[in-house]
Amino acid sequence: MIPSIVNLKIQSGQRSRLKLWLPVFIVWPFFIVLFLLLLPFLVMADFVLWATGVKIQLFRMLGGAVSVLSAMRGTVVRVDSPKSDSIVHVTIL
Repeated sequence: MIPSIVNLKIQSGQRSRLKLWLPVFIVWPFFIVLFLLLLPFLVMADFVLWATGVKIQLFRMLGGAVSVLSAMRGTVVRVDSPKSDSIVHVTIL
């Protein structure tokens, strides 16, 4: 399943400066519509590449990109700064 929410937390010292819940699921319908609009061009490009003998499979790469997005769910990224006392913590839900 593709990620639906990104939790972003920025700390400075012991205080939490910023906590954001970013609803990514709002953007997914836009990407689906954009994909459907670009689909005829992808099919034409795939056909032209196939006819010229170039072995690039666009739809296979697209499936790989969706797999990578699906695998991001549950990822936690924590960035510490040694120069300052700041921490950025990102959780993909």
